[in-house]
Amino acid sequence: MTRLAALRRLRRLLGLAVFVLLTMPALARAQAKSVQTRDALFEWDAEAKLLYLSLGFRDVIDPELQAKLSRGLPTTIVLTAAIYRASGSNVQPLSTTAHTCRVTWHVWEEAYRVEITRPGGSQVRWTTTVEGVLRRCAEVRRLIAGTAQQIPVNTALFCAAKVQVNPLSPEVLQKLKLWVLRPSGTGTAAPSDALFSTFTGLFLQRVGEAERELKFNSRPLLPTVVRPSTEQK
Repeated sequence: MTRLAALRRLRRLLGLAVFVLLTMPALARAQAKSVQTRDALFEWDAEAKLLYLSLGFRDVIDPELQAKLSRGLPTTIVLTAAIYRASGSNVQPLSTTAHTCRVTWHVWEEAYRVEITRPGGSQVRWTTTVEGVLRRCAEVRRLIAGTAQQIPVNTALFCAAKVQVNPLSPEVLQKLKLWVLRPSGTGTAAPSDALFSTFTGLFLQRVGEAERELKFNSRPLLPTVVRPSTEQK
């Protein structure tokens, strides 16, 4: 290779490098814009000092998956979510939470068995319709999302959520179930917890391949404070 050819090649490489450096921020902005934003509800239980999260994601169940449910095929829906301050760098979550739903059709009962696992325990519900499945598995109401020790009161928050339908890793699902049912009483994780990085790294980032996946952020919101007298009305 002559010296002139080498110089030309070097110029092309430098030009390519400059192009990559200039376009990387634009690509990052484009990826950030591709994340959906939707409404969610945050509530502080003033007596229990727990943060609750309510949101819906019915759109993760497309017509094909609804047809599978109607045919009685087993289905697992997994929600993992991390709670962030609405302002600041948002580098690290304040807390994390999860909700799993396993649906199986029982021929003799002619009904769906819905096993729900979330912070605080596991429960089984029965329903005879796909609508009943969606109401229990594609919506979460008052899901424990953090404690007063993890999240400051009177602070606007948002959540980054991932929903997966039929993840392909039974091992990870089992670990997730054990995590949520751990003896801490909340099933959430905070930066001070030794297993925090394990949860955020494994469950929020790498739950595994799935039949369908949905990611979204909630709009920033200052949590509503709920007191016992309010709940009784």
